Amino acid sequence: MPIQSRAAKFFQDHQTNCDLPLANYPFRNRFGLGSDLHVWTQAVCNAAEMKVRFKSILPWIWWDEASCAADGAADGRQSSPMQCYFPNAELACDGDGMQEIQRNMSKRQGFHCDGVMQNFNVSDFRAGGLEYLFSSVSPVLINDAERQLNIIFPDGVPPNLITVQVRWGDKLAEMTFVTIEEYIAGVHEILKARNAPADQANIFLATEDPRAVKAFREKAPPGWKLYVDQYHEELKGHRDKVSENFEHTKGSNYNENPRISMATKGKAGLIALGSLLVAMEANDFVLTTASNWSRLMNELRKNVVEPRCDCTTHMVDLKYGEW
Repeated sequence: MPIQSRAAKFFQDHQTNCDLPLANYPFRNRFGLGSDLHVWTQAVCNAAEMKVRFKSILPWIWWDEASCAADGAADGRQSSPMQCYFPNAELACDGDGMQEIQRNMSKRQGFHCDGVMQNFNVSDFRAGGLEYLFSSVSPVLINDAERQLNIIFPDGVPPNLITVQVRWGDKLAEMTFVTIEEYIAGVHEILKARNAPADQANIFLATEDPRAVKAFREKAPPGWKLYVDQYHEELKGHRDKVSENFEHTKGSNYNENPRISMATKGKAGLIALGSLLVAMEANDFVLTTASNWSRLMNELRKNVVEPRCDCTTHMVDLKYGEW
């Protein structure tokens, strides 16, 4: 799909500039997939300041060894592991050389690319980076998204779908707890804005946490139709048993999703990205942008879904955040 925003065009111009030397970019391999994709946008910013392009290198815990290696998308030497999911993210040029790029984990106040950021605000820059990544998605990713879509919606995507992204689990170590009642109130806010009946809704519940599924089912009106994330369904057997006391998740379960991805040899990465594409089938969203995954959804909603469907979607943000 053609890119549209000014920030996305910056990413495209930089990453396809074969006049720049090539650097290697190693992943951190201990944080969530949403965090890794946002830090990738920061790495492009840093690379622009350093006047280099870069190529990500293996290992990457979110790279599905089975699907990506079978597809020949990357072997860690000739091409980038990002190409398994996003073929145009890090294009190769004839005569690429090698040098090292410093990994960046800086917060907003510690940007290494002040020159670039004079031209963008943070939220537009991150959204442009995600728009650039998702302007070209691989058959590997498309096939898994379609597989999940057919499981979740065997009769087709229902009308007026609302995606509710509940980020509990280890996120409690970083974000104030948002109750299920608050998520349900967010859905009611959308239904009211639609002038729709409060007792009927189609909900895609995007979550990795079994407690969130249980709580939503218990609290939601009986007329709401609930469709549950395949990431939850397919990976719950790998999830640690956690106490019903949410305080306990602040310790031993922190970074649980990266551990699951390592245990599944990256399969969790493919399932997560497929689930993200399924979530974007919605008309409206209840999110907590203090979570990287909710922020990804919002960025794709604004920069990819709305411009391409020529429509207006809505988002209720229960916990604002920006990086």
